[in-house]
Amino acid sequence: MKEFVVSAKTVEEAVDSVKRENGFREGEFEYRVEDPGSRGFLKIGSRNASISVIVRTEYYVRKVKEFIETVLSFSKYAPQSLAVKAEHRDAKIFVHLDGAHLGRMIGKHGKTISALQHLATIFINRITDTKMTVLIDVGDYKDRRKELIKRIARNKALTVIQTGKSVQLDPMFAFERRIVHETIKSISGVQSFSKGLEPYRYVVIEPEKRGRRKHRTSPKGGVIDFEDHRSQAG
Repeated sequence: MKEFVVSAKTVEEAVDSVKRENGFREGEFEYRVEDPGSRGFLKIGSRNASISVIVRTEYYVRKVKEFIETVLSFSKYAPQSLAVKAEHRDAKIFVHLDGAHLGRMIGKHGKTISALQHLATIFINRITDTKMTVLIDVGDYKDRRKELIKRIARNKALTVIQTGKSVQLDPMFAFERRIVHETIKSISGVQSFSKGLEPYRYVVIEPEKRGRRKHRTSPKGGVIDFEDHRSQAG
């Protein structure tokens, strides 16, 4: 959480200044008095009061929600009855969008909503000192997408086992590649790794091999990560 110091003639004025300048609402910040200040005698020896302000996650949740609502207000694909809910868990802000006719908002393979998620993450990290990630779901899209990716991974793994030849999947987002790696990890006889550079990074599924180095560099300079399912980078 972000923390900063504010000074004013009195503690009350310092608190009012914090609320006014940052737009904080009730419960969105805490403060502790570092110096209550002193009026002195005939203004001799007077000093300002100072407080340390701690911004609560409730503030960031609201700001992300407002940011997304503002962006979507300019989108012709956003339904008028769109409901936006946000909450903070495990250093992440989870946003859920619900409403009618959300398909066009999601975009092909979730590209539109992923772009919005990326913008929201950039926005929140510009106003906080602690790294945060924004995760957006539309309806139950992510659950359905996750099951689809698992099914694709299992089908491709079966092809590799039957033919003994590696297969290359289409480029995917990092969280989708992690789903593939986790799925392949549970299937005997195959292994997976990510190859290429963003945004064209993709997964290769191949017959399981022993004694392979975990990392090597491709001739074109792109990094190939073996056993990439162990990496959080995807």
